[in-house]
Amino acid sequence: MSFLFENQGSGAYLVYELNENEELDTMSLGMLSNNKIPGLIPLLFTRMNYTQYIKYNVSSKISVKQFFMGTVNKKQLLGVFRGIAEAVISAEEFMINPANIILETEFIFSDVSSCETMLVCLPVKGAVKRTELKVFLRDIMFNTQFDQTENCDHVAKIINFLNSSV
Repeated sequence: MSFLFENQGSGAYLVYELNENEELDTMSLGMLSNNKIPGLIPLLFTRMNYTQYIKYNVSSKISVKQFFMGTVNKKQLLGVFRGIAEAVISAEEFMINPANIILETEFIFSDVSSCETMLVCLPVKGAVKRTELKVFLRDIMFNTQFDQTENCDHVAKIINFLNSSV
């Protein structure tokens, strides 16, 4: 997957250019283009000459990778986890293949003030590397520096839940 960032006026966009051998998942593309799906960033599909592009408006958002670079408090962590859960549930409700959701911290975007988190769903068959949700969330927990000035009981509870066989 190769994404580029593009600035247009005051807006920032994450842009994916399809290779000629890649095939669109037209069902997912239609759902993402025509609906406001909770937890997923709306997309715009464009075609110039023979090249196809998928654009995501990420204005006023930063990647979770950047968001979690410093110490992370409970509100930030739960905002990100809520957004991830909402995206996966919404994808299934809208008949979008959850395997098209990119589970990488550099492609998950959060609003710094509200901690609202949205994910990128790439409707291209076979383009997204499949990651198990539980493993992804566990990696976040073990690679994040939590705010030690607040009660961190939630960290142990989340790790215990992710390690359980549920």
